[in-house]
Amino acid sequence: MELDKIGLILFYQMVNTPSVTLPTFAISIQANDIMTQYILMLMTTLILSGKAGAQKTKNMPLTKAEIVVNVAADSAFNYIVPIDLSTIFKKYKRFPAVIKTDETEKWITPGLTRTVYFDDGTTAKESLLTVVQGESFSYQIENFTSQLRFLAKRVEGNWEFTPMEDGQTHIVWTYTVIPKNFMARFIIKSFVLKDIHGLLNNGLSIVKENLEK
Repeated sequence: MELDKIGLILFYQMVNTPSVTLPTFAISIQANDIMTQYILMLMTTLILSGKAGAQKTKNMPLTKAEIVVNVAADSAFNYIVPIDLSTIFKKYKRFPAVIKTDETEKWITPGLTRTVYFDDGTTAKESLLTVVQGESFSYQIENFTSQLRFLAKRVEGNWEFTPMEDGQTHIVWTYTVIPKNFMARFIIKSFVLKDIHGLLNNGLSIVKENLEK
């Protein structure tokens, strides 16, 4: 189910108003199929039942992808941290491909920021947060101009590299999506997270192939 079937007006109102009345909710939505109608009924029930409690970090939508590569941890780390994002982020279902980024120096120093450009004309801002040589690095993505801006405040990414006894490396790539509100969290967990997992798995498969050439 595509986000535009639910209606961007709903997400705008959920983000920018403390409550949404049923008449406004009904007017803002156009249900195009049975599944959409079911989701709308469920969302209406949640709103009317007053379950819009404060978000807890432990409930944030999260997905992990992992793979084992036949290279040492330092080699994998040094290849992946400054990698050209267009190499690993190919179009996957509703997610567009990355076409370029605009950093002016090697992407290896915490505090660096860059704009990420996608093939559908949208952009996002990425910031490199931490770098532990040969072990891990983390970053965040925010300021989306795509439809994701109606759902997520930011996405937090993390890579971990664990050496194995046989010279291989176990890589874990984690994405945590910080939603704008409880309803956005429901949408992300129910419909978006699965596609993010597939996107990360595709990226790791490309990484493994390139590292083991």
